Amino acid sequence: MTVSLLLMVILVAAAMPYLCATTKQVRSLAMIGSTSIFLLSLFVGIPALFAPAAVTGAGLWYIDALGGFFVLLIGFVQWTGTLVSMTYMKEEEAHGTVTAAKVKRYFVLLHLFVLAMMLAVVSNNTGIVWVALEGTTLVTTLLVGFYERKESLEAAWKYLILCSSGIAFGFLGILVMFYAASTTGAEGVIGMTWSGSALLEAALPVSVVKIAFVLLLIGFGTKVGLVPMHAWLPDAHSSAPSPISGMLSGVLLNAALLPILRFKNIVDGVAAPGWTDQLLIVFGVLSIALPAAFVLVQRDYKRLLAYSSIEHMGLITLSAGLGAIGSVAATIHIAGHALAKSALFFAAGNILLKYHSTKFENVSGVTRILPYTGGLFLVAFLALLGVPPSPLFASEYFMAAAAIGTHPYATGAVFLALTIVFAGFVRLLMPMLFGESPDRGGRERWNISHTAITLNIVLLIGLGIALWIAPGEAIIQRIAEII
Repeated sequence: MTVSLLLMVILVAAAMPYLCATTKQVRSLAMIGSTSIFLLSLFVGIPALFAPAAVTGAGLWYIDALGGFFVLLIGFVQWTGTLVSMTYMKEEEAHGTVTAAKVKRYFVLLHLFVLAMMLAVVSNNTGIVWVALEGTTLVTTLLVGFYERKESLEAAWKYLILCSSGIAFGFLGILVMFYAASTTGAEGVIGMTWSGSALLEAALPVSVVKIAFVLLLIGFGTKVGLVPMHAWLPDAHSSAPSPISGMLSGVLLNAALLPILRFKNIVDGVAAPGWTDQLLIVFGVLSIALPAAFVLVQRDYKRLLAYSSIEHMGLITLSAGLGAIGSVAATIHIAGHALAKSALFFAAGNILLKYHSTKFENVSGVTRILPYTGGLFLVAFLALLGVPPSPLFASEYFMAAAAIGTHPYATGAVFLALTIVFAGFVRLLMPMLFGESPDRGGRERWNISHTAITLNIVLLIGLGIALWIAPGEAIIQRIAEII
């Protein structure tokens, strides 16, 4: 009942802007709707973290500790993303960049985006999961092309074609998995559901299941942004409005990763132990190594953050293939990256509103001109690099502990890539934050976007501390066991 109510509230929030006469009313109702979504996500997600078994809701929903974890992340990041959007859209409208009609459309699409993501992580039916993820593509295509400029329209078209084509492989994988179930004579039991699949693991034909997983990994991996299916991500994430960029990198990539992790559990019950792990390790290492090369030559800070998202999804994928300790690392990294990267994109939006450019050559001295934004950006930037007490320090430590004994060469390549990324980030972002700037401007005022970014950072640091406290360890362990 609570899950159905959550989805209904999101749908109502998406419809409300068209009932408003002014953009002030639009923003106010969007904030009320987003806060309601966040509160309901707490009611759905927190009990799932402690429930002894998955909540199936008459077969419609499947929310175990892992699903509840994703519900909480989506609920929180959409809330802070909407908070940031209040200031962002107000400024864009004041500057004449967007019209009142486009502000309405923005908040409609934002909540439809949240609806599609939430449905993807709570649905029990694998076909509905696919439909929901394809729905995120259709909705966010309109958000990527929101400004209707040449570069944003090109990015939206590239995003739509590549993600829709890629995720078609995921649909084929679901069909092949369903065929594998039908060979047991019990396709009605599985019903293409997460809850039913566990009943048939031992009877599924190994070769067919392996083919299905390869298709699924390619298909959903395209949406995750794994190399070599990543080409859409830097353009899309850098072209969208910055609050949407934060939600794309922070939670959409994770929502697309969830079905891969769930199908991995099914395949692991059939195929030889470690078969899926090797695939995840290969795609993970590739997704870490390639962005390292591109980081060094970036001239756009939003594209830099987008390439960083590919790298971090590679770290999560690699960790998920490293057994029990790796699963702990993956769990921590999912949350840490979601909070840190969304905070960085939110802060990048404030920088863009002030400097009217995303090029490094046009942006300097942010900490003097925008002291609040610059300070928050710096903290989130250091957290993303894994500086303690960031939870990303713990996740990368656990990943190294799990990998170094069994995959020493891959571990060496990963840490070489991480070193390059670290150096590239410092070289590019430090002058942007602390360099000289002839424009001193007026002193920046604290606004609701700063509050939203602060909430992300406070939760991020709190998570880093909670990892070492018994209740926090227990929750992370429960989620990791499912992975």
